[in-house]
Amino acid sequence: MGQHPLPLDRRYQAALQDIQRRLRTVEMRTMGIDSGFPLMALAAQIDPAYSSGDPKVFLNGAATLTGPYQHLASYTPAANDLVLAVPVVALQTYVIVGKLA
Repeated sequence: MGQHPLPLDRRYQAALQDIQRRLRTVEMRTMGIDSGFPLMALAAQIDPAYSSGDPKVFLNGAATLTGPYQHLASYTPAANDLVLAVPVVALQTYVIVGKLA
């Protein structure tokens, strides 16, 4: 016997479920963009008064300190270091990944 198309209401329901699934995928992929939090790595300078712990920094040449920000274990912060700060969108913060040469 031949295949008959599904009834219209079942085709509509299947199409609607597919659209909803695809929309959830798009929303998840763009969540960081829609957060308003920057998505790019920024140059930063460690606070000149830094002595220990997680450093505060001048992000991207700003005039005011922000942070403190965590840093990778492989990097030991030092006052006035020029570093790379990478955003962690899910936490709405930056992580210092190391010194710029």
